[in-house]
Amino acid sequence: APEPTPSRRRIGTSSTSRVTGVLVLCALLAFGVVLSLAVGAVSMPWSTVIGALVDMDDQLTDHLIVRELRLPRTVLGLLVGAALGAAGALMQGVTRNPLADPGLLGVNAGAAFAVVLAIWAVGVDTVGSLVWFAFVGAGITSVAVFALGSVGRGGATPVRLALAGAAVAALLFAMTRAVTLLDQATLDRFRFWAVGGLSGRD
Repeated sequence: APEPTPSRRRIGTSSTSRVTGVLVLCALLAFGVVLSLAVGAVSMPWSTVIGALVDMDDQLTDHLIVRELRLPRTVLGLLVGAALGAAGALMQGVTRNPLADPGLLGVNAGAAFAVVLAIWAVGVDTVGSLVWFAFVGAGITSVAVFALGSVGRGGATPVRLALAGAAVAALLFAMTRAVTLLDQATLDRFRFWAVGGLSGRD
């Protein structure tokens, strides 16, 4: 049989290293999940965590802490992380730019500015309402960045989209900072929105 060419060897080595990397990341994720269930205000041994997951006992306080408080928080964190990863992958695929992300293309800045305007001008203060303003701000900013990146010959290239996104993000972040500097109450509410939290989630 003919020997594999150098290019085929590189492809095989790349695939093997990619699979190995995915397996290592999955192992680290599993370790992080167990760690998040074991460490907290009340630390407990891993045997207790495993017992709470596979053989729940309602009479044990540690089992209730793991199942009712820490497990929902951990699952929600996994879902949020997966959503952020999917958003980044979609953005990189659409723009054909491996460096693209919601921050570089101005999506985060548009969402933040819309939230600040909703808090400052409209008086919205609930998370369920602010999220819709964030969606609208992110959508409008995405359209604006794509329109700016499409101007001129060649249309929307990855480099033009990145430059347009960086410029729009800088402008929107400056406007966001201006509003929050003028109103301390808006700054406090926006800071809570930006930081977020997983504690107490069902």
